[in-house]
Amino acid sequence: MQTAVLLYLLLLLGAVAAFVFHFIAQWRFTSLLRQRYPDQWKTITEADTGRPNGMANWLRMRRVLRSDAPALFNDDDLNRWQRWWRRAPWLAWPCWFAAMALQWWAMRQA
Repeated sequence: MQTAVLLYLLLLLGAVAAFVFHFIAQWRFTSLLRQRYPDQWKTITEADTGRPNGMANWLRMRRVLRSDAPALFNDDDLNRWQRWWRRAPWLAWPCWFAAMALQWWAMRQA
């Protein structure tokens, strides 16, 4: 039973770490884009209203990250953080579902 608890905790920690890393990758991508390409950053942040808006900027950055536009910069750092942003949920969700399945299995055993 101790190994099941340890496995459960490791799976949960792995899922949480991957989800947190997903947000860190977006933040790092955004900061690199803001520093290295200020004109493109301005285009993204002031697209609709002409002034920055936190939630709208976050949603626009997610749209940029989902697209193939960052590859046009030929910037290895931007491409690496975009890849990590895309992969992190694919690491997190299996860990999360496995932890929930292990929890369900443990409850059925009791």
